[in-house]
Amino acid sequence: MIRLHTGMVLRCLLWAMIFPILVVAAGTGHTGLLECIDSAGVGAPIPGNSVFGKNNYIEYVVGNLPVIISVPHGGYLKPQRIPDRELGSGGRQDTKTQELAREIIESFRQQTGKYPHVIINRLHRDKLDANREQFDATLDDSIATIAWKEFHGFIDSAQRTLEQEWGRSLYIDLHGHRHSWQVVELGYLLVSSQLNMSDKQLDSIGMKQMTSFGHFTDHKLTASRLIRGDLSLGALLEKEGIATVPSPKIPHPGNKPYFSGGYNLEQHSAFSRRNAWGIQVELPTGIREDKARRRAFADTFVKSLLGFLANVRE
Repeated sequence: MIRLHTGMVLRCLLWAMIFPILVVAAGTGHTGLLECIDSAGVGAPIPGNSVFGKNNYIEYVVGNLPVIISVPHGGYLKPQRIPDRELGSGGRQDTKTQELAREIIESFRQQTGKYPHVIINRLHRDKLDANREQFDATLDDSIATIAWKEFHGFIDSAQRTLEQEWGRSLYIDLHGHRHSWQVVELGYLLVSSQLNMSDKQLDSIGMKQMTSFGHFTDHKLTASRLIRGDLSLGALLEKEGIATVPSPKIPHPGNKPYFSGGYNLEQHSAFSRRNAWGIQVELPTGIREDKARRRAFADTFVKSLLGFLANVRE
């Protein structure tokens, strides 16, 4: 377990603001904090161990698999020195997503002996919405802004590490929904009307670039196959008995409520030219809030993620 003391974090943030090309991923404004850890002489973190940002508001569980999972809305901390947000979805916590993420980490360990990279916002959504651009996320509060930079900086650092080691990575932004339709919703930055299109339309050059798989789709790994066909994460979850949209059986949500993906998915996926497949995973309350179902889903989800990785890496 590594905690970044105040001076270290502030030096890293200042360095990133003055010399962004050295420590910031291309096209982003997020700090690369793992580089700062190494430069501060702490040494490389051990997979499975946690690195904490300033005030322990952001936690990064270091991994050694090409999988990154972020949890922006599962935090509980409500420090009084950070004012409550008055914009957006303040107060609507994605309950038990932090717990589920930790169970997913353990399931990866049991199934593979290795760990995904997991970034957790431990602040309540009243204080920081880590799935928004900086102002909407923090309302310019200085303490929340540091936490926002840490959250996205850890994702950036993990992606750069995995790009060097694996070439590509799989990025999952983990959420919870309260829709009455209790299915797993997988977001690829396509709204319902776009998912209603034919496979041929989804596979057109213009549409492919609009998804979180972007430039990674080709004649074999077509957008339609990856999003709702035989190669998709939805197909693998469906085979395990988990109702999922989109998938071969439920190719689109029709007129039902559906989350297609937000800021994090746009910023940290191939949509923004990252070397990462990106999926927003929205889980119904029935899976998240029942401990036994949550534990069982973690095992099924990991099995399905490993199958999806095999599909896209063939």
